[in-house]
Amino acid sequence: MFDADEKREDDAKGEELKAEAAADGGNDESADALFFDLPDEEFVADDEAAAAETPAEADAGPVSEEDELLAALEIELTPEEQAEIERRGRMKWFVIHANTGHENKVKRNIEMAIKSQHMEENFGEVLVATQEVTEMKNGKRSTVKRKFFPSYILVEMIMNKETQHFINGIPGVTRFVGGTPLKPEPITKEEVDRILGRISEPDEARETLEIPYNVGDSVQVMDGPFTEWIGVINEINHDKGKLKVMISIFGSETPVELDFLQVKPV
Repeated sequence: MFDADEKREDDAKGEELKAEAAADGGNDESADALFFDLPDEEFVADDEAAAAETPAEADAGPVSEEDELLAALEIELTPEEQAEIERRGRMKWFVIHANTGHENKVKRNIEMAIKSQHMEENFGEVLVATQEVTEMKNGKRSTVKRKFFPSYILVEMIMNKETQHFINGIPGVTRFVGGTPLKPEPITKEEVDRILGRISEPDEARETLEIPYNVGDSVQVMDGPFTEWIGVINEINHDKGKLKVMISIFGSETPVELDFLQVKPV
């Protein structure tokens, strides 16, 4: 009797398992029905993407640093401004030798000739390099402009036979400096930066003190605790306008730092 009952229980469990399996199978089919057949996404490699650039982008060529900077700053240039940048970009700096002491006059001659002959398209700046120097006159400090590139004038220009002949024909110009008489050479960018940087520096930075004394000169102190004492200049600091004067104090030579305006020659 027990064997029959056990058989009936086993058959019932088997029917339940079949029912569950059938239910699971139906659910799988229902789940599969929720998905659609979507087209596979087309993968484009970086090289292919680069090759797919528009013809305009491909023809644009390399971008200059100036263009990148302007693009980054979102600065829009007018056609006139763009044309001026391109015109100046074709120019080089040349050095011209002029009659000594007439640099400013020759500079004016060049500028007037450029204007009268309508040569503005071929020329940029014309410069006589100067710097401010502080010197002593009659016991007073004064600042004057001195040429630190005497007898020479810097001209920004497009060099060709016409412009070369034009400059050589201006009164006061003796020759181009550098290269050969038939083919003058421009100066390097480093030389231009050095010269023009010296011109455009702030007044305080470019001011140089011209001290009218030499090491070994005897001077008398006119100001401060050592007034009327006499000493000998041992060191000169042109940048600061200071003198180191050896003064005999109690029989011993003592260095005293003084402004050059505090002393006078003996």
